Amino acid sequence: MSNRSLALVPLTIFALLIGLAGCGDSDEPADQSVVVDESPANTEQLALDESKKQATTLVEEAIPLIRQQKLRDAIEKLNKAVETDRECAEAFFQRAGILADAGEDQLALNDYSRAVELSPDEVRYHNMRGLFLLTRTQLDTALVDFTAAIQIDPKYVQAWNNRGLVRLAQNQYAEAVEDFNHAIEIDPAYADGFNNRGFAWFQQGITDRAFDDFNRTIELNPDYVNAYNNRGMLFMREKQYQEAVADFTEAIRLDEVNVKHYQNRKAALEKLGQTEQAAADGQHIAWLLKLGRLNATVAQNPAVPDAYILRANHLADGGQTEIAMANFERAIEVAPESAAGLVGRAEWWFSKGDLQKTIDDATKALEKEPSHKALTLRGDAWFALGRYDEAIADFTTARRLDNAVAQAYFRRAQQRSQQGDTAGAQADLAMAQRLNPTIGQ
Repeated sequence: MSNRSLALVPLTIFALLIGLAGCGDSDEPADQSVVVDESPANTEQLALDESKKQATTLVEEAIPLIRQQKLRDAIEKLNKAVETDRECAEAFFQRAGILADAGEDQLALNDYSRAVELSPDEVRYHNMRGLFLLTRTQLDTALVDFTAAIQIDPKYVQAWNNRGLVRLAQNQYAEAVEDFNHAIEIDPAYADGFNNRGFAWFQQGITDRAFDDFNRTIELNPDYVNAYNNRGMLFMREKQYQEAVADFTEAIRLDEVNVKHYQNRKAALEKLGQTEQAAADGQHIAWLLKLGRLNATVAQNPAVPDAYILRANHLADGGQTEIAMANFERAIEVAPESAAGLVGRAEWWFSKGDLQKTIDDATKALEKEPSHKALTLRGDAWFALGRYDEAIADFTTARRLDNAVAQAYFRRAQQRSQQGDTAGAQADLAMAQRLNPTIGQ
């Protein structure tokens, strides 16, 4: 089963932050006319109630931090919530989502299981633990959780859909269709259900029903990228290659960094004999694959500025300017005392002809540490601006001797000659000819 064919509920926790369950009781103020029992047992209960309230507050404070991707701050609050109230199921649940996204699978599973243990009737907890298990290919245990969620709330549409995904993964297509049918009955506008049922029909070779479901998905959500990709695959199987190209092109428009969409369109273009367009897709596939490797390098070396710089340059070459700039900024952020990020960005500015920004970044880099590359870049930028004094000063400091330096002396000789500085012009011309004997001929 291809990942592109499924509309999985995202593992990110953002879609699940609806309400709090499992910690804290009513925080209504006590009736002041009632005499408070100050016995030890009641004092202990009051302290317990206060701990629950504190834990609930901490979870509520963590949720917007998660939405803002301030995950370290969110984890700190959730850790404190768990320490304050070991029975706060929501704190374990929210922390599990962050841990899952961070690849801490065992810790995430522990937290999901603790949340389920504390609140066994909370449908969200079973559903999310099931989804976590599904994405880790633990299909049998995922099936148990989704079935439990359905038993708790037979109208919980996501659980029916997700159990259908397990059936798809197990190649149980008829059973998957039944689960997707239930999801669609509960919510007739549930695009995921139509897309996933369409894929189940596709796998069974039931073409008409697959087309109907993919078409319906797109009617419900014109930006549903997987439906375009899936329908394109169906067109490919039916040898309708022009229609397949159109669908894969739309999938690329919606998700331009997904290599599989380009691979699929390339295959369709080759079937149409459009070799030039197919070759262009092949080049972009190579670019995306390299981007994937650079992403992996950054993930493995999050505190190394060169990793971000390499990715920034690659993104810039691919026209992803804004993301490239963000990577240069990240390189500068992770190593504020290093000039590497500034030099990398200066180099990119120079390649785009933005000379003043080249000079600005190179100057900032040189303020941090000496750098031959920064001097060279700034010298080249000065030269391109016709600022030959500054260019020669940087070239001299960099001990650079090449034709660009010869050209700088030659151009300054011409300037000095026009200004009536004959001696200065002759000295510059002599230096230029020493570096390049054929200059001016």
